[in-house]
Amino acid sequence: MKKDLIRAVAKEKGEQYYVPEKPCAKGHSLRSTAGGGCVECRKAAEKRRYHADPEKTKVIVKAKYQKNSEILRAKRREHHNMHKDDEVLKSKACERARKWRIANPNHANTKAAKRAYKINNPHKTQASSVKRKVGKIQRTPKWLSSEEFWLIEEIYALAALRTKMHGFSWHVDHIIPLQGKTVSGLHVPENLQVIPWLDNVKKANRYAA
Repeated sequence: MKKDLIRAVAKEKGEQYYVPEKPCAKGHSLRSTAGGGCVECRKAAEKRRYHADPEKTKVIVKAKYQKNSEILRAKRREHHNMHKDDEVLKSKACERARKWRIANPNHANTKAAKRAYKINNPHKTQASSVKRKVGKIQRTPKWLSSEEFWLIEEIYALAALRTKMHGFSWHVDHIIPLQGKTVSGLHVPENLQVIPWLDNVKKANRYAA
């Protein structure tokens, strides 16, 4: 029951993979959210099928790729039709932002002001960047397995894929911030989520329990 719950939560968040409470019979811990199967076992099975009949496997993979491409195009058309009003609102918001930048050229929140600040204060910018990197390293446990490191990479790859598919930026957010004021989390797969950039900016360095 808990396994189904973990999978359901991952599916609700739109995650491609999840880590169950217990590994599979061969000790693998990463499973596909869509089918619930073991990712490593599936890769091994595909490799065996390929070596058994390479030509047949190539035909199957090509057909699967074409099918997935058609599905992806259909989803893009559906997303575009569903969010036509969003595009109108977005264009109006961009126009308001453009007029605001013209009316407030010296405001601290403009890109030009931020760029000038970075140029005039390189030591502060570098210190902030180093603090962020060091904080992530310090909050990454040494006991993470190679599969968990791979899963972290896949989560960042998922963010890049969603950005490409939806046409706006998606960020990898730490559910419990690495350097929160009241609580600090770890840089582990269970503490990562892929969310739209605007939600990440609004969330900032806070933790909503």
